[in-house]
Amino acid sequence: MPNTRRLFAFFAANVFSTIILTSSLSVPPTSSNCVIKVCHNKDCTKKGGGEPLLNTFRDLLPAPSLGESPRVSIESSGCLSQCGKGPNVAVAVGNGNEEDKLYFGVEDPTTASAVLDVATGEEYPINLLVAAASISQAKCATSPTKKEKILSSAISALSKDEDPTLLNSFAHAHALYLRADARLEMAPPNIDGAIADAKLASEIAPTERKVWRVLASAEEVGGNIKEAIDAIREGARIDPSFSTKAKKEIERLANL
Repeated sequence: MPNTRRLFAFFAANVFSTIILTSSLSVPPTSSNCVIKVCHNKDCTKKGGGEPLLNTFRDLLPAPSLGESPRVSIESSGCLSQCGKGPNVAVAVGNGNEEDKLYFGVEDPTTASAVLDVATGEEYPINLLVAAASISQAKCATSPTKKEKILSSAISALSKDEDPTLLNSFAHAHALYLRADARLEMAPPNIDGAIADAKLASEIAPTERKVWRVLASAEEVGGNIKEAIDAIREGARIDPSFSTKAKKEIERLANL
């Protein structure tokens, strides 16, 4: 039988009406690696799938403990042929010999958390679900001040226990660089706070290009042109598709 937390997650999301699972709710724990494939087709993206949902799944995963490799990976997917039921997610477990399991109507942190629980047979820290929900809420905030307040609550939830799997999680970096953005939008902007947030995010998630974009913006607003250029260059190194735009940005900054 599924445990209490798993059932709570499903009932809280009205999951029986909003998400259709191709497998039973009773799934035995597994030690196999798991790949979550998030549909990026336009129909699913319009309903909240695509990149935002992919990041929600990333927000829900703790950082691996020292010496361990991640057992769950998140990647984008093409159309999963169930457009009317989206946003859709496919899950591959083990060595890939089994058919992917499809999950439909995965549209928010609660339903994404339920998919993770059921697909992997494991429980994930409740603080990550709280943080993921706060991050999702912050994106709809009507002012930078409200956005900063919501994101600060997420950051507090992830840092209060000094758990390295939470402190080093993508959710922590995600909330930090979004708060940095909010702090730059405030009147007057909190420049020092934005730079501090973006720098910490870059230490937690150094391969996330958006972190370097935000850090470059914060350094520029703070008058630190060399540091802004360095951040842009690092973002282009991580994501070569950004190189052309990065070159133009560097030229602009060099002429200030």
